[in-house]
Amino acid sequence: MSTRAPRPVRRNVVVLFADLVGSTGLAERLDPELLQQVLDRYHQTCTAAIAEHGGVVEKYIGDAIMAVFGVPVGSEDDALRAARAAHAVLARVRELGAGLAPVLGTGLDVHCGIAAGEAIVVDSPGSGLRVIGDTVNTASRLQSAAGSGEILIGDDAARMIRSWARVEAVPPLTLKGKSAPVRAWRLLSVESEARHQDDDQIPLIGREEELQQLAQAYRRAVRGRQCCQVTLLGTPGIGKSRLVREFLRTLPEEVMALTGRCHSYGAGITYRPIAEMLESLNGHWPAVSAEIEPASVRVLRGLATAPAGSGTAGEDPGVEEISRAVRGLFEALARRRPLAVVWEDLHWAEPTLLDLIEDLASWLMDVPVLLICVARPELLDARRTWGGGIPCSFALELAPLARAPMERLVAELFVRRASAAEVVGHGPGDSADRLCRRIVAGSDGNPLFAELLLETLSEEGEDAPPPPTIQALLGARLDRLGQGERDVLERAATIGNVFTSDELGVLYRDELDDRPRMEEIIRRLVRHRMIRRGETPGSFQFTQTLTRDTVYAMTRKELRASWHLALADRLQERARTPKAHPDGAFEESSQADRARHLETACHLKREVRPDDPLLPALTERAAQALIAQGTQALHRKDLPAATALLERGRALLPAGHAAHRPLALRLCDAGLARGEAERAYAALDAAERMLPDDRRNRLTCAIQRETLAARFGTGPAAPGALRERLAGDPDDDLSWCRLHQLEALTHLAAGRFGAAEAALRDGLRRARSLGDGYEEGRLLSGLCELAQWSPAPIAEGLALCEELSARFRADRALLVPVLISHARLLALSGDVPAARDALATADQYVGDLRLDLAGAAVAQVRGVVEALAGRHAEAEAAFRRGAAALRAAGQAGPATTLRIYAARELLRQGRPEAAREALARLPDAAGELQLRAEVILLALRARLACLTGTADRALALAAEAEDRLERTDDPCLRGDVLIEIAEVRRAVGRPAEARAAAVRALRHYTARGAGLPAERVREWLATAGGGPAMSTAGEDPL
Repeated sequence: MSTRAPRPVRRNVVVLFADLVGSTGLAERLDPELLQQVLDRYHQTCTAAIAEHGGVVEKYIGDAIMAVFGVPVGSEDDALRAARAAHAVLARVRELGAGLAPVLGTGLDVHCGIAAGEAIVVDSPGSGLRVIGDTVNTASRLQSAAGSGEILIGDDAARMIRSWARVEAVPPLTLKGKSAPVRAWRLLSVESEARHQDDDQIPLIGREEELQQLAQAYRRAVRGRQCCQVTLLGTPGIGKSRLVREFLRTLPEEVMALTGRCHSYGAGITYRPIAEMLESLNGHWPAVSAEIEPASVRVLRGLATAPAGSGTAGEDPGVEEISRAVRGLFEALARRRPLAVVWEDLHWAEPTLLDLIEDLASWLMDVPVLLICVARPELLDARRTWGGGIPCSFALELAPLARAPMERLVAELFVRRASAAEVVGHGPGDSADRLCRRIVAGSDGNPLFAELLLETLSEEGEDAPPPPTIQALLGARLDRLGQGERDVLERAATIGNVFTSDELGVLYRDELDDRPRMEEIIRRLVRHRMIRRGETPGSFQFTQTLTRDTVYAMTRKELRASWHLALADRLQERARTPKAHPDGAFEESSQADRARHLETACHLKREVRPDDPLLPALTERAAQALIAQGTQALHRKDLPAATALLERGRALLPAGHAAHRPLALRLCDAGLARGEAERAYAALDAAERMLPDDRRNRLTCAIQRETLAARFGTGPAAPGALRERLAGDPDDDLSWCRLHQLEALTHLAAGRFGAAEAALRDGLRRARSLGDGYEEGRLLSGLCELAQWSPAPIAEGLALCEELSARFRADRALLVPVLISHARLLALSGDVPAARDALATADQYVGDLRLDLAGAAVAQVRGVVEALAGRHAEAEAAFRRGAAALRAAGQAGPATTLRIYAARELLRQGRPEAAREALARLPDAAGELQLRAEVILLALRARLACLTGTADRALALAAEAEDRLERTDDPCLRGDVLIEIAEVRRAVGRPAEARAAAVRALRHYTARGAGLPAERVREWLATAGGGPAMSTAGEDPL
């Protein structure tokens, strides 16, 4: 990639503020020249202490000093370095004050503040280093709040040093300029080594094969009395050290194990791992030293006693002498018993130590020694020939844990925290399962990340950002990459977790000098284990989701905004080309990505360029894209997604935007479909706030409130008054469209299906005049469903179903209600096998898409089809399944209707007592049943009354059913009830009246084109119409 001038960089940093206590009093007492000398020495003392720990002094502000850790290159232990630097500053300033006390008349002391977080870092030759962001302000305010000799540390920084430091909580601090109290900790001390949590109590999971390989290397070293070197590679947190500890525990007691850790910074770190090994020998040293050459003993003593294992004490031996001495030590130890030597964090090792280890592996002879070199993959970048030429050497790389062992590990971690009462707000059950699933998915097979995520999400909730410790680990890895690698990763992270080189090319535009160069960088990133090849050809994906998230967070928002916009533009261009996927799935996915990119670009622009003149147009594009996606989700009955997308679109729209009116209706529809009245009404309230002076909007919302009242059963629909208010505005197509739907709802409740159909067709004309595909689709689906009960000929309904099947072929969610209606109409027309096929297809779609309520509708129509086919036991079971599903969804009224249908099927099976018991168990729903359920229940009770010999009651109930039947124009319902009435009248000895009722039923069926029930009535008329009473076990028409 091309070389660029220094540019602002977004990164995680740790900021340290240190201020001299009592400086005002000093200035008052001391001559300015003496004060300058004191402050110069103070500044030099602080600067030296900070530099020793890798900090950079950003500026001096009087007697205050601001230092930054994590620039120009971050380290995973930046917070620890800052804490150590603060303690060093405190100690050295006090030491300086003690030396100056005779002159000053008092000592010197400081107070410090430390904060970690995001900042913009600008480092240019002209103006030097600048660090900008809230992290700087927080560190400054913490320092001001700290008492003399005190170090206050922010919450994120405290989390990052928890294993190394002793801290105590202080009450939340009210800091100047901060909108909310700040959680802080008092830093008491910092240890030289981390306090390891007792994670060894949890069984090592998923590493059986690697344990066997280490055991095999040990056996080879012992059997052959030779030195075997195993290089154990793995990314941070993958479990390298945990595996080694488990392996060492499996070794025989006779084995001596030595461990030394390489350090990332500090003075004299080259041989510090060897000094740690010598220190761990304890009582073994006298006996061992007697077997080593005196010169080598002196060298080893020098390494053990020199500050920080620097190897510079005494005679200052050369590297050859040190290598010879260490080789002699290992030989002496291994002659006594097998020796296992662990070099931890070898990726931090100095080249001199790496040379020494290679020398040991090559020249240790006739002694059983196992060298375990624990490192990150970066070791092989520093030493590409590592392990080459050594007779017994191999590398073992730890891959991320597979899903199954990761689930076991997270479960173990969760149980351990729960037993310690550390898990807050996540008891057993769905909440805990959801938390564990998220941790498994988010940690990408990394045990340390899983533990840190569990800790953070348990304490702070599931919306908490990634733990700062993980961000520091990943940020440090990223900082060790070259600028070309960072450029590629930043663009890839903007694309998403999965990306292609073509998409990267879009984001480079004219900046890409050489595409083969980019391909080479991608290969290097694969080698660094930052990315891997994706599942589809030509794709790549981040090896860890958290890596992608960290890269994205560390990319400047202005760059992200421009890249998101470029990706959205590319997707829009592709949408104009011929569809590559006829089923539309690819296009829908692309449009969802386009909406996401536009929305993100909009939010980023608002944060960093709120005055951008192009922002209003971008906001409009993003809002419309989200609304379009939300509408698609609403069509396919993905109600949670629909609600979320539509609300996100609404959040982008400014007050007064005309889109608030139709958007409110869609959000209201989603709330209604979810049974959430509060959400549905809130959508209308929001529209009235956004359009306070819009008369049409007020009327549309009033119409929709009437619809909600009718649908939720809180009041009867009253469209008449609304029609009068709307009469003066014949061009308000949206309000008229919704009013016609309200009128249709009113007609449906009264059983006037023809009038309801006419109202829906009026609404359809208005929707087409609007050009509103959403309203048109709703109305067409409504007409299709209404065709099941309409007085129009069945042939018309079948034609409509076929038309909509073709129209909705790419959207299975929209196809389900069409298939259900089609099945019922097919069965009525006499094609039961085709009806069953349609229901089977609908059932498959319902299962695939998890459309639970639609599943209840499938069960209901399956009951109708099987009843028409004379399979009454199967029909009863289907009605019961549908009733249970509706009851579970809180739809008690429709559930009761299906229970009535199930009771009728019991009677048709010749089980009157079971039918009577089923009716007795119905809830008291007086006045709440739909007309359809009312008349069927009356007819069913009349039939049962016949069987108990109460003819008068049977006739009275039949008469009441017939009277109410006149209120509906559903021909099949009329036919169904009239044939039941015919049975009652025949049973009580009124054959002429029975025949008249059956003839009327036949007339209704014939007019409708319902061939199957019509044929059954003809059979009834031919056999039972004039003969003896028919058994209740006989086969009735529906």
